[in-house]
Amino acid sequence: MIRSLVFDKDGVILDMAGTWLPVARQVADYTVSRQPDGDNRLTRAELLAAVGVDDATGVIDPRGMFAAEPFARVRTTWQAMLPPGIIDLNQDQDYRNEVRRMAQEMAHGGVVAKGDVETPLRQLAAAGFRIAMLTNDSAESARRNMVELGIADLFAPIIGVDSGYGAKPDPDGLLHILDQHGSTPEQALMIGDTGADYGAAVNAAVAGFICISDDPNHRPHEEVPVENVIPQLAELPQLLIGRGVMAAV
Repeated sequence: MIRSLVFDKDGVILDMAGTWLPVARQVADYTVSRQPDGDNRLTRAELLAAVGVDDATGVIDPRGMFAAEPFARVRTTWQAMLPPGIIDLNQDQDYRNEVRRMAQEMAHGGVVAKGDVETPLRQLAAAGFRIAMLTNDSAESARRNMVELGIADLFAPIIGVDSGYGAKPDPDGLLHILDQHGSTPEQALMIGDTGADYGAAVNAAVAGFICISDDPNHRPHEEVPVENVIPQLAELPQLLIGRGVMAAV
């Protein structure tokens, strides 16, 4: 019997491009500005392309680093591209504080849901499922996003990359959630969109992984069954009903 449903945030609850593309562009612009003057300065488009964001089209690759990895990985990637002698993006506190300010300021009031997420989530909660969130964003940012959407009350707990359990695909955050729920891995499903989400599900040995993707060909691994791919959360209750996991309402 499935008791726990654990959700990723970006690309599942939130529309990735609608919420984070403006932030990505501004942070890349700021990073570019920290380079010394010269003929070989990297461009915003080059920095974004390296982490899976097409600046020209606004498309964020669901398999790319920006979509799937903690921002520390993005900083490390950009650091390797930038000229020697530039500030250490992971260590310079002024840089990190400014990036955090940009993200908070731009995302505040600009959170875009991936379709109707509240209706299916409340339907699932009413059916008795325990609902939680596991994200490679910070827990504070994730909670703030959920407050803006009016659904923070549904998630307990919200575990972020800074909560002390590592980053997905490490399974410790997922296992901690199940411990909090009093559930076993066999009683849980992970709902995500990236290889990090799928990896956490596999590493924690949960009962299954449901992928949110507009295109089944973009699912994070070929071992994810196509029938486990849905475009939006609005389809999740019916999927669970069809499999006998949830009673029809």
